[in-house]
Amino acid sequence: MQRFKWTKAHAVFIPEVDAEHRNLFHMAGELEAAVLANGDETRVQEALRALMAAVEDHFSYEERRMRSARYSSYAWHKQQHDTLRKRAGWFVPRVESGDRESALLLLEFLSGWLKDHTALADRMMGAYLRNYERQAARAAVPA
Repeated sequence: MQRFKWTKAHAVFIPEVDAEHRNLFHMAGELEAAVLANGDETRVQEALRALMAAVEDHFSYEERRMRSARYSSYAWHKQQHDTLRKRAGWFVPRVESGDRESALLLLEFLSGWLKDHTALADRMMGAYLRNYERQAARAAVPA
């Protein structure tokens, strides 16, 4: 079973966001493969750093889009991002020091968080942003 597999259940129907989500799922899968390979700590650390950097870039992108669209659930959505930042931030130094149990716990946390967040919070955000962009496009058309 592939724990980090993006499916249409995670789609928000905004191509840029869906592409980034697919990449995050893929990178989390790469981290999992590195951890399960047992022994290549350099590979684990590189995969972890790459994933955390991509997560931060993605969160910044989503947060900018939500702010510019005046998304009414922005604070709630950002709080979810901040929760991942905080929890992952606790795990990262432990994983980087070679703590395999922490790596496995981080993977478990990421698996649930990514699936739940994309399927609920990001889908809600996607619906709002698509509607916002449709309304903005209509308003831009001269009468």
